[in-house]
Formats: sequence, C-alpha cells, structure tokens
Amino acid sequence: MKITRLELQTTDLKEQALFYGETLELDTRIIAGNQVLIRAGATELAFTQAGEGQHCQYHFAFNIPENQFEIAKKWLAMRAEILADKDGGTILHSKSWNSDSLYFKDVSGNILELIARYELQNTSAKFEILSISEIGLATDDVPLLVNMLNEKSGLLPYKNESSDTFTAVGDADGLFIVVKQGRIWYPNTGVPAQLLPVRVHAQVEETKMILSGVPYQMDLMPLK
Repeated sequence: MKITRLELQTTDLKEQALFYGETLELDTRIIAGNQVLIRAGATELAFTQAGEGQHCQYHFAFNIPENQFEIAKKWLAMRAEILADKDGGTILHSKSWNSDSLYFKDVSGNILELIARYELQNTSAKFEILSISEIGLATDDVPLLVNMLNEKSGLLPYKNESSDTFTAVGDADGLFIVVKQGRIWYPNTGVPAQLLPVRVHAQVEETKMILSGVPYQMDLMPLK
C-alpha cells in the first residue's frame, strides 16, 4: 500500500507550518489561511483546523532510505528532541520488522517517526524523507477494524502479527497501525491513542482507496 495523501487536524496551523517548513525543511504551503500542505516525499500531508476544544495527537511515520539511518539521527537531533523508550534508548530496533526507528514530536504533540525498513532495499546517496508509511488508527475493537480493512481492501496483518490491542495492517510501504483506544503510543510517550478525524488516500495494487471519518469508512475506486 502506498499512502499518497494524509489529511489530519491541528489546533495551530501557523505553528505547524513553521515546524514542517522551517524546522524539518519540507516544502510547505499555507492555503487560504485554513490549510497547511506539506510535501513528504511521495506523500502529501495536509493539516486543517481542529474544532474548538479538540486537541488532536496522531501517530504517523516517514520512510527513510535504509542506508541513511545514522545521518537521519544526526539530522533529527539538530531539529527536535528524540524520544526515548522506558529504558532510555533512542534507537529503537524491531527484529521482526527488520527496521530501526527514531521518534519525536511536532509542535502539536503528534508522535512522528523516522523509520529505516531494511527489507525495502531503498538505498539513496543522501538522506531524505521518502513517504509517509504509517498512520495510527484508534478503535474500540481492533479485530473488527482489522477485519473491515481486510474485507474491503484485501490488506492483511503485517508479518502475520496481530492482537486485541495492536495490529499493523498493510506492508512496508504503507501501514494502518490499528490500536485499542487509550493505548499509549510508543515509545513511552504518555499520549493515549484517540478516535480522531483522519482521511487517507492510498493506492492498493490497482485500486485507489480513501479511508475517512470516525468511525472509519473506506471507499475503493479503480485507478484511472
């Protein structure tokens, strides 16, 4: 699955534009004063204004070249605080996923991740953000949402790993991180997963998919 556009909400569009545009140095535009558009490699990230009293904290991840992880760590350390796990580690390795990750927050408290996935063999001569490859989806019933995603799109649990509180659905290019509402986002962030407005445009083989709303709805269309 390839995530082509991700639409989220934020309480402060101007501060988000500054963070992504100046701190992370991504191509960023403010559209008509009510939307921030960010080019994250192959994915367009869009923020719109959250409703009054609503504080949205999402989790999403950026794929980076698998041979540029050490450069990515130095790059990120100059721009944001790298989050540690409960043992104090900041380089978080997954044996089953064959990946290394760095976590940090943006100015709205979203949990962001730079992840090098070694199975992709996406080497590059320089460090760059390649795409958004994960978006967290909170739910009251993880198996039910996982089944819905599978029935409508054919997507399966990643690495055949699933539980009643956490299941990643998709592949190394694009994953829905389906978690139980209230589960604390990794690593030891103290931020609970919330049911939040989200809209995901993705490509699944020869099909265009849009997932949106709370509860989540999915529309599938043939690629033109």
